[in-house]
Amino acid sequence: MRLVVGLLLVALEVPGCTAIEGERIVARDLSAVIPSFLAVEQDTEFGPSPSPGVRRVLSRAQLARLAATVGLASDDLPESLCLERKQAILDPAAMLASLESAARELFPAEEVRVEMLDYLRYPLPPGLLSFRRQGVLGGLGKAIDAPVLWRGSLTTKAKRSLPVWAKARVLVRRPCWTAKVELAAGVQPAEEQFENAEQWLNPFQAVSDCADPRDKKVRLRRLLRPGQRLLRSDLAVVPPVRRGESVHASLEMASATLSFDAVAEMDGTEGQSVLIKRDGRRLRARVTGTGAVQVTPGDSK
Repeated sequence: MRLVVGLLLVALEVPGCTAIEGERIVARDLSAVIPSFLAVEQDTEFGPSPSPGVRRVLSRAQLARLAATVGLASDDLPESLCLERKQAILDPAAMLASLESAARELFPAEEVRVEMLDYLRYPLPPGLLSFRRQGVLGGLGKAIDAPVLWRGSLTTKAKRSLPVWAKARVLVRRPCWTAKVELAAGVQPAEEQFENAEQWLNPFQAVSDCADPRDKKVRLRRLLRPGQRLLRSDLAVVPPVRRGESVHASLEMASATLSFDAVAEMDGTEGQSVLIKRDGRRLRARVTGTGAVQVTPGDSK
């Protein structure tokens, strides 16, 4: 996923130097200082622009050679001309808007809140600002609302990419369930054992991965103490067939279906092959549902 937002800039004025927007010096840049260049097609190129942050000073002799290439006289040429790339410091309001748009695209079905704490304060050329999910460094702390460092890029018209960053508190509002009593590992959580509360969480941290105790197909992986949040990592899916539990088995024959009860000798998910035991005999069967298997004909031990 990639989000690209137009970047607003706060202009930086450098006295005595002509600011150039593009990657190439064109007649339009020169005619702002030297009127004779107005007679030339304004998109006529005169070489590469200086790199961002670098000033280039052209002497009168160099300007005369440029004028001669397009048949201009050199009567109005200055003694020198300073050129530099147009740059600006990122506008904090525009940066915040870009972060908010990126966060909302990552979490489209949730309520999102973004608070910018710090950002790159360095002059940059005009371009497009881009933030991606892989640029997020999850959480700068252990708190559930810990800020993140979000790295992005600014892409100029010439497709040159420059790094940018922002430190921000990116939060989503999620329902989380907190244990009211101590729950042992292996038990199935129940709704009455928890209290539910909406919380603002950092969605890039594992602590925000809240789970719902009303799911009947899970068990706790670990001891859960009062006041602890129920997370997805705390839960293990209960297989439809569990070792040591009774299962209803069926065996399809030529003209009839034989049904009987047996005991599973291993856990199994739907479609998986497991061993079951009946009257001392082990049979190979395929899991067809919760507590149900279908015996494979001719495969027994």
